[in-house]
Amino acid sequence: MTHFLLIIKKLINFKYNNFMKLLIKSFLIVIFLINHAYSACDLIAEFGEKKEVFEKREIATRPFPMEYSELDVYPVLANDVCPNQKLNDVGIEYRFLNDELVAINFVALNDDRNLVTEKLTLMNYVKKNYQKFDTGNNPNSYEGVEVIEKTNLFIVYQRLTDDDGIKNEQIYISTPKLDEKLSKFYAKKEIEDLKNSQ
Repeated sequence: MTHFLLIIKKLINFKYNNFMKLLIKSFLIVIFLINHAYSACDLIAEFGEKKEVFEKREIATRPFPMEYSELDVYPVLANDVCPNQKLNDVGIEYRFLNDELVAINFVALNDDRNLVTEKLTLMNYVKKNYQKFDTGNNPNSYEGVEVIEKTNLFIVYQRLTDDDGIKNEQIYISTPKLDEKLSKFYAKKEIEDLKNSQ
């Protein structure tokens, strides 16, 4: 009889071990799928890409008229580029300097009610894909700028209230090298504008 009980005990242990292995594998698969679902949007274009290459893509629209002829900005609705990210009422701006893609901006398309910002869409996107940051007990009351540096990526999250009460919320993404190029361009233009105004 003890031999029979020993066989039953081994069978139970064998089934328990297999069940635990299956449970752990299932858990790992679910974690992988959740992480994949929250991965950053594929922005379709590459930093440094030439404007003529970008204009051949399906997402390319006509550029905004800009203050400086060296700059071109192509606006696209975020859901057209990243349909799985639920970036409703968010625009993406592809910013070109001298025909080279130097930056990409995600912009909350707010009106005077600031509904897009109140949904925490861009804030949650930054926290999930780039870096978590402290927003206090009430994330809706957060105002500020977060600078995030990753390997070959420079990200700025901004959430500020303009004079008209509309929230200016956006994510600026570039590379350190291209951001420096764009910053130098703007600094040069400011000096030229200052000289021209005197």
